[in-house]
Order: sequence, then C-alpha cells, then structure tokens
Amino acid sequence: MGKIEKLNDFEENNKQKLTKQEIKIFMVSALGSALEFYDFVVYVYFAGIISSLFFPSSSPVTALILTYSIFACGYFARLLGGILFSHIGDRQGRKKPFILAVFLMALPTFFIGLLPTYQSVGLFAPVFLVLCRFMQGLAIGGEIPGSLTYIYENVQKSYRGLACGSLFFGVTFGTFLGSTVGFVLTKYLSQQDLYNWGWRVPFLAGGVLGLFGVYLRNFLNETPVFNKIKNNIIKVPLKEVISNYKFLVFKSSLELGVVAVSVSLFMLYLPNYLKTYFGFQAGEILKINSFFVFIYSVSNILFGWFCDKYGPERVFRFSCIIFLLFVYPIFSYFSPNNFYPIFACYILMIVGTAASTASAMYLLIKSFPPLIRFSGASLSYNIAFAFLGGFTPLLATALIEKTHNLTSPAFLLIIVSLIALLNSFLSAKKIEKVHKTDFLS
Repeated sequence: MGKIEKLNDFEENNKQKLTKQEIKIFMVSALGSALEFYDFVVYVYFAGIISSLFFPSSSPVTALILTYSIFACGYFARLLGGILFSHIGDRQGRKKPFILAVFLMALPTFFIGLLPTYQSVGLFAPVFLVLCRFMQGLAIGGEIPGSLTYIYENVQKSYRGLACGSLFFGVTFGTFLGSTVGFVLTKYLSQQDLYNWGWRVPFLAGGVLGLFGVYLRNFLNETPVFNKIKNNIIKVPLKEVISNYKFLVFKSSLELGVVAVSVSLFMLYLPNYLKTYFGFQAGEILKINSFFVFIYSVSNILFGWFCDKYGPERVFRFSCIIFLLFVYPIFSYFSPNNFYPIFACYILMIVGTAASTASAMYLLIKSFPPLIRFSGASLSYNIAFAFLGGFTPLLATALIEKTHNLTSPAFLLIIVSLIALLNSFLSAKKIEKVHKTDFLS
C-alpha cells in the first residue's frame, strides 16, 4: 500500500492519569468546536429575518427558499473544505488546519454581522452573504475531522474515547448555545429592534469569541504522531484513500450514518414533525428539544468514557440495538397532547445518539493509518453527513406523503442501524487485518 508502513501510533498501553496538557487539549478543542458550530447554527435561527433583509421579494416563501439555498451552499462547501483541510493536515501537520478552521469560521461570521442589507447596496448584499457562508462551509468541512485527528493523536490510548466524547460535548453545546442566544434575543427584543440591529449581535459576538478560540489553539503543539511520520508523507493522501481504503471509507460512513440520521431525525426534524402532524406548539417543543440537546451534549462525555472502559465497538453496537428495539414503538405512540412519548423519544436520543456519536467518532479516527488519517476521516465524515444526515428530513417527509404512515420516519434510523450493526460484526476480522498490516493501534 505504497508508502504506508508499520508506523507505531505513539500509543502506550500503561494507563496513567490525565496530564495537565491533555486536559488543556480537551478544553481548547471542545471550546473551538463549540464556537464554530455556534456560528453555523445562528444563521438558521435568524433565517427569516435574513431572508427579508437580503432577499426582498414579493413572495416571503421565495425569499426564505433563497436564504436556505445559501445554507445549502454551505453544505457543498463542507465537502470542498474537507478535501482542502485534510490535504493540509496529512501533508503539513495537524496543528495548521486545527487553527485555520476556527479562523475561517470566525472571520466571515463577524463580517455577516457587519454586512449592509439589500436596501443599502442592492445585489452586493446577497453576493457578500454567499461568500461568507461559503467560507463558513469550508471551515465546518475541516473542523470535525481535524479536531478528532488532533485530539486523538495527542492523548493516551486509555483516554481517547473520553477525548472524542469531550469534543462532541463542545460541538453539541455550541449548537445549544446558538439556539439559546437566538431564543433570548427574539424573546426580549422588539420586532423592530431585531430587524434594525438585534440579528447582528450573535454574529458579531460569535466572530469575536471565535478569534479567541484561534488565540487559544495557537499555543498548542503539533501532535507527536505527525512528528513521527512527517518524513514519510504521501503526495496525494486522498488518492491513496480512494485507491486502497475504500472499504474503510464505506464502513466508517455507515457507522457515522447512524449518528447523522439520528441527529437529523431527533434534533432537526422532530420539532417540526410534532408541530405539523400532532398539533404541538412550536415553543413547547423547542424548549423540550433545547433541554434534552443540552443533556445529550453532556452524555457524550459519559459514553466516551464507556468507549475507553468497554471498547468503542461494543458501545456502537449497543447504540444500534437501542435504536432497533425502541425507535418504532416510540414513534407509534405519538399522539396529540401526549407528552410522554416525546420524553421517551428524547431519552432514546440521549442514550442512543450519544452512544453512537462517541463510539462512531472514535472508530472513525482509529480506523485509518496515520499517513492518511485526516483524509480518510474527512471523506467518510462528509459523505455520511452530506448524503445521509442532509437528506433525512426530506426523506422522512416524503415517506409520510407516500405511505400516509406517521411512523415511517422511524424506518430510516432502523435501516441504517441494522446495516451498520451487521457490517460491524462482519467487518471485524478485516479491520483487524488492516490494522496489523499498516500500523499499530
């Protein structure tokens, strides 16, 4: 397999206490990811205001569609960002993209808060907005794979699950924080103040906090793993991944697909589903959703610790079994004015999604040899979230329209969980063979 050799992954089996440096890496990584995803989510929260200020139209629906199209543009940029950042990370070191991703998110976020509206500069307003969103998308595409690679290679083997869980505590907490800031501003500011200046506040604050994250990450060192392999770098790491590691990409994408579909189904789709088909008030559901998303973010740390104690494979299989057993019964019990199934659904989200998130991210970054680790992780991650997670709300809605069965969205998670679970057992020996051939892990 080309230049990929038996390179030890700088892993000692003897368990020691977490060092101050490792704790610092946990905190800085989680903080940077939290700020980055906060920046990304506030755009969605203020989409209605942005649509009227940057895309004036006789049809509010048309303006909103254009606004969400720019959001989709950010998803396209994620794929490109994943390729760009992973190439830098596998060739020039993990630290550089680790810093650059936060900077590339903070700068356009701050500029969005300063942008003149359509009324002031005409067509230049939406053009500038598109450019800012594109830059944000590039940053998101490199943030998760880059942060996972950096934190995985900087901590002892005994704490790598905890490291992955801590990182996703930051990611989810950033999403929760963005929603909370949006809720507070819309609750306490008048409609006129929101349109005049209020919508700019979360973008300006996010940009400043993001630059603080850049400052903190700048003091961290390059990973010991990259220092060990830097004289053996591959010219085009992504080409090596596609040529020789398609199986690992497929396996990792399936595992991440469970995360992508569950997150999209529970966090993004469920509030609108309950409002549309069962008549629940949006405010009530969003409050419940925000509370359980916060609990989910903390649960990532717990299940990361379980990965270290019991192994990520067992934790991942546990999450798939939880979904297979309970997601359909819970969806079948939804009914108007009945909150018990909703609470049961969110408890399922906490247990199943947190378990799958911590374990699948650990398995993702563990699967690929150091020389192509960033590229392999990035390709797998962006495939799963762009194609499986990204289309979940659309597929769920289409299934209901086609089947007239309100429980049909549950089958999306059942199918991906079943396939991923079977693949986890069937591919175990092949994965072990790859690890023994290419690197020690």
